[in-house]
Amino acid sequence: MKNKLIFCIGLIVSIFFLTIGTHSVSADTNRFSYETNSSGNKIADGVADGDTYNYGYQNTAEIPVDSEGFINYQDQAYLKKTVTGNPSKKGLFDVTLDIKGNQITRPLDIVLVIDYSSSMNGEKLANVLKGLQEFENELGSSLSNGNVKLGIVSYNRYVYETNGFTNNLDDLENFLRNTAESHTGTFMQKGLIAGDNLLKNQGRPGAEKMMVHIGDSSANRSYLPSENAQTYNNTGEIVDYNGFHTVTYYKDFQTNSEKFNTSDNISDTNGTLVEKSVVTDATLGTSVAIKETGVQLYSIGTAPTSRGEYIARNLASSEKNYHSIDENLTELGEALKGIANAVDNTIPHGTVSDPMGKDILLQGSGNFTPDAYTLKGWRKNTENQWVPADDLVKNVGVNENNQVITLSNVSLGSDERITLTYSIRIDTESSDFRGEYWYLSNQRTTLDPTGDGNLLDFPIPSIKAPKVQLGVEKKWKNATEDLIPNKIDFQIKRSPIVTQQAWTVSPTLSLTKENGFKTTISSLSIDGKTSDLPLYNNAGETIAYTIQEVNIPEGFETSLNQENNQFTLTNTYKDTTPSTTEPSTTEPSTTEPSTTEPSTTDPSTTTPSTTASSTSDEGSTSDTTSTTKKVQSSDSSSTTSNVLTKTTPSGGTQKQYPKTNDSKSSFLWVAFGLGLFGTAGYLLKKMW
Repeated sequence: MKNKLIFCIGLIVSIFFLTIGTHSVSADTNRFSYETNSSGNKIADGVADGDTYNYGYQNTAEIPVDSEGFINYQDQAYLKKTVTGNPSKKGLFDVTLDIKGNQITRPLDIVLVIDYSSSMNGEKLANVLKGLQEFENELGSSLSNGNVKLGIVSYNRYVYETNGFTNNLDDLENFLRNTAESHTGTFMQKGLIAGDNLLKNQGRPGAEKMMVHIGDSSANRSYLPSENAQTYNNTGEIVDYNGFHTVTYYKDFQTNSEKFNTSDNISDTNGTLVEKSVVTDATLGTSVAIKETGVQLYSIGTAPTSRGEYIARNLASSEKNYHSIDENLTELGEALKGIANAVDNTIPHGTVSDPMGKDILLQGSGNFTPDAYTLKGWRKNTENQWVPADDLVKNVGVNENNQVITLSNVSLGSDERITLTYSIRIDTESSDFRGEYWYLSNQRTTLDPTGDGNLLDFPIPSIKAPKVQLGVEKKWKNATEDLIPNKIDFQIKRSPIVTQQAWTVSPTLSLTKENGFKTTISSLSIDGKTSDLPLYNNAGETIAYTIQEVNIPEGFETSLNQENNQFTLTNTYKDTTPSTTEPSTTEPSTTEPSTTEPSTTDPSTTTPSTTASSTSDEGSTSDTTSTTKKVQSSDSSSTTSNVLTKTTPSGGTQKQYPKTNDSKSSFLWVAFGLGLFGTAGYLLKKMW
């Protein structure tokens, strides 16, 4: 049975050690592999450097890396994430997110559809031309090399359009100054259809199509629906706004007819006066039809009315494609630059989500102001060097909620880059802290470059924190073996501690006689979890540890000596019983100190004795007289006197006799000892 039990225990231990070997874990990412083992959690293909562990940023079979060491996502986005030790504070680490963009290489045809009503002259026209120049500058090489080409449609009650698409800005300016004319009437639907036809009929085969409408969207004319045109129910493709709602709409209209509907009183006999909602619904029905062909629609509302804003917002293919500017179009250039970034940059509307890892403390969490992070923009100069470019981070939003950092409105093109740096530390005061163990600095961190939900992963680095080991030893002074208990109890104290809920006094621990009253401690059981002893607290301050004995055995005094993290507890027995000995009249004797009261028997049966001198705790010498001391019984947890006694079976104290050369006395003692030995042997035989 004993052999079977040993075999089972061995089998269980073997299985346990097999299960704690290295194995891969998902880390909840799409792109990278992570592993966990006894040393912690870390990314595969990583490199350790002190207390940091970063991805190696080397090409693998699955992940390409560019010449600057960034993960290359199909030349659309380039990502890097690293962690370094912060030299200003112990246990603090700096995490840096690094993002680069690129320039589109696909062909793109863009038509600008501009409301050219009677007020489009003077300052407004000047601002349109200025905005067009800024648009060209922002498109940069994409326009100059022909990847992007532009066309213009201007409308009022008439329509004017360029002869196809061009990348020559002079041609476009000449069209606006000399060809387009301003008139009354806002036949917005006619302008949208003309722009769509320009894309279809004169755009390049294979080029992506985009339309940008610029105006206050105060549509007051619309085409008549085609005969037997299908009526469509609005199921959400036209969104309610400012209290306006479209129930049904048409997509097919009599675009070749001279007849039209109008919401204004005019003298034109071709116009039929209708409610404004009729013109509104017809205009929005056309925008739905255009978007369904794959055209990406942007809308710039120039101080629109409530109804105009309802139309302008619903022109845009998505909410982020809508921009609102002033009536005089002074902000047109800025709006067009934003659109240029969206169409030319491979990261047009990027969003980063960066949650902290388990047991990671984000510095500044809950009040994540610019004091808690550093956001920088960079652009390559003509020498191919990265130089600061503050304009790249002007519109970037940085927010934090529940230890999740979010970057929004990231727009990056070729040779453009942003970096975000913030600080973290490991929660060393946690009840399950593990020292010299790799913690992933973050959970899954991603970039959504365009807002379409296609997430690109950053590699996640790891960090670790040191732990300490305490040595504890108990020493005994002036105590004989039978006075020393089987164990003593003590507690560990530590300070300073930042977290209010973290422990400052450990549960009661023990040193045992079996282990020589020595131990080393590097971890404790706290709240049912194993916690290592950290070197630093959550503020980066060195933690001071001390030892305190509890339940000190009675009759002992304790003292502590500490050298670094080595602690020695000394328990000294203190003899508090006053001396009651009397001077002896006999020759000096070599017997042990007497532990009985002075003898009251007949002098003929007792020979007076002179005791040997004894040394007290302080090292002083006692009188050379017989002493008598009372004794306390002891178990493993109580205190005993360091003076021995002999007791009779009834509990009384037996008389003590001095040693002599009396052969008779010696014989009696030998006989008594043999008797005891025989009795013990007999009892043992019966037990077995």
